[in-house]
Amino acid sequence: MFKFQVFLFLITTIICQPIFAQKQSLSTNTSLTFHSKRFFDLQNNLRSSDKGILNLSFKYGTDNLASQLSLNYDGYNTFTFDRSYLQYTSGIATFGIGAIDRQWSFSDKTSLILSHNARPFKSIYIKLENEFEYDWLPSESYWSLEVFNGQTEGSLNMSSSMLLGLRASLSVIEGLDFELVQTSQWGGDGYSNGLSALNQALFFNTNDGSSSNINKMAGFGISYLIPKNIMPLRIYGQAVGEDEAGNLPSCYSYLAGLEWSNPKNKYPTTLGIEAVDTRIDFTTNGNCGPNTMYNNNTYNYTNYGDTMGAIIDTEGNSLEFFGQTQISQNIDIKYSTKLVTINDKNWAHHRLSSKSQSGIINSLGASWIKNNIKLNGNIYFQDFSLEKTNVENGYGVSFSSSVLF
Repeated sequence: MFKFQVFLFLITTIICQPIFAQKQSLSTNTSLTFHSKRFFDLQNNLRSSDKGILNLSFKYGTDNLASQLSLNYDGYNTFTFDRSYLQYTSGIATFGIGAIDRQWSFSDKTSLILSHNARPFKSIYIKLENEFEYDWLPSESYWSLEVFNGQTEGSLNMSSSMLLGLRASLSVIEGLDFELVQTSQWGGDGYSNGLSALNQALFFNTNDGSSSNINKMAGFGISYLIPKNIMPLRIYGQAVGEDEAGNLPSCYSYLAGLEWSNPKNKYPTTLGIEAVDTRIDFTTNGNCGPNTMYNNNTYNYTNYGDTMGAIIDTEGNSLEFFGQTQISQNIDIKYSTKLVTINDKNWAHHRLSSKSQSGIINSLGASWIKNNIKLNGNIYFQDFSLEKTNVENGYGVSFSSSVLF
């Protein structure tokens, strides 16, 4: 906590007393969000409260420096610095510290390994990104690598523990992207927090020995955008394994989707379908099984009680039909129908519901943007309840507004 307070002090100092540089930028954004009741599947700044959420953000940047101080206050009288960060770029490398949002997948909606479902966690990180400079490769080919080590709250017997993450992305031809992802939960009260444990969490088999407490998840993803002169369609997917066998992931869960877009239409439209499945069966050797995903003998794969992966948590599945249409220069319409199953095997200790729940979520929203002002309104309907997260069935509405100075 002390380290994070030092980081916030540095950001405040930089914002209040800008350093000299060739190019400087300073902006302020304020937003207010309200929704009438807590609904399942609300994301980003709507995720943490069934009451109002106030945000005030200050951004300051130079040629090589980027920072944001984000102050958040919600209806539960909770004050946070979520989405605050400080980072410095030199060449192909960016070094940073902060509580930033990560969504590690090619889906715009969710991820099996790191999504917007839980609050962002405090971390230090490095990002590398560069183009391949070979004549035999297209000019659009590139690679990137992100590595972080952070701290999650409540993941180890209601106390904090470490989370180490790595994502490598590769694109060798335009429209075709690959990713490799891995996270490792390690350290915390009663376990080693030293360099040896960090090394084990990053590189080695952790099923046996002194590092058997470490919980690894890993997988891969792909996205392919078919050339527009053939068909304006993007295909994407992700597979993530909860367990580890011989330094490789096993016990997979899956995400797959299709997106069709027609930006040249009178009303530019995107339509899509996405399926997510976190149900895992027993293997031929009797391993894995129901409720394997996001659960471990030592750690919960959560931050402040919410799963850091897919919102449906363990032993669930969803199928969503969604779309977005621009009806004017300033107005977009979004619509979605989602079929959901939660806690398919009726596990009493499931984080969302003690019994299996299935149903539908419908949503219809509109956003209006002009200059530096943005307004959003949404109507929701959900025909099932989740008693462990205070999610009730019925209708609800949400409103949000933001102004950039």
